[in-house]
Amino acid sequence: MNDNLQTHACPRCGNEATKLIPVDAGMKLILKQTGEGAQELPAQVCSACYNELTASVSQGVKLRLEQQAKEKNRHLLWKSRVGIVKQARQMMQQKMYSEAAVNYEKYLRVLEISYDKKSGELTPDLFGKSSRSKELTVIATCYWDLMLIYDTNPQYRDRMMKAAKKLAEFVPYSTIYPDIAKKAQIFAGSAKNSDIVNEFLRLSKAGPARCFIATSAFGSENHPVVLTLREFRDQVLVRTKTGMRLVVLYYRHSPRVARYLDSRPKLARVVRLPLACLAQLLRAITRLRPTNASGTFFE
Repeated sequence: MNDNLQTHACPRCGNEATKLIPVDAGMKLILKQTGEGAQELPAQVCSACYNELTASVSQGVKLRLEQQAKEKNRHLLWKSRVGIVKQARQMMQQKMYSEAAVNYEKYLRVLEISYDKKSGELTPDLFGKSSRSKELTVIATCYWDLMLIYDTNPQYRDRMMKAAKKLAEFVPYSTIYPDIAKKAQIFAGSAKNSDIVNEFLRLSKAGPARCFIATSAFGSENHPVVLTLREFRDQVLVRTKTGMRLVVLYYRHSPRVARYLDSRPKLARVVRLPLACLAQLLRAITRLRPTNASGTFFE
């Protein structure tokens, strides 16, 4: 029999072929990166399989280039957010409220695109455990200014309500929580949509600012010690200028300490005792209401 007419079974598809074509390492690498070569490719395949793999390589390279371009554009868009916020704040100072609102909305859209979220789907969880956690304060400021802007025009009432709800969602996790809460209480007396401002105050109180260090130490926002410290903040500290400054200072530095405790459980357990003693003392000298039925702090 003539060797040229000899057939071989293709290791990939099993069909008989008179000639098998080598699959080079470069093709295998590209196919593996695009997911097409998840299974180990044979060293040689028939011409039909080779043509199919070549087409996959072309499509894979195209998709990879598109993904790279998308990531580059997303990175540039993320960097642009700083300039957008600065423009919005300058326009607020110049009382160019409509232009400021457009820029604030543009800033929020940049964040949504960066995190692959639809309109209105930003949440504090996206920022709380990353290097972008400082963004929470910027976002809260943005929603606060939007709430003020939308209150100036009755036709923007729905937008104001949306801004108020998002502000209530974000501001408890930012360093400006006490300041915004106090401003909102004052603003409620003169706002055209005072009911929306009061709704914000209600919602933000329902989701109080975290006691970061205590929560990390005890592992729960509902632990009696955490609740007592929170009550002391809400009933005593935020009612004085000095107390407000202490609260702002605490929220500026406590997240970093809390993250340190999260990574060191043994140290977190050591911190529990002094926090529990402090909570007992505060409750005794300020007569804070009990945090639970038993009033027990120690577990």
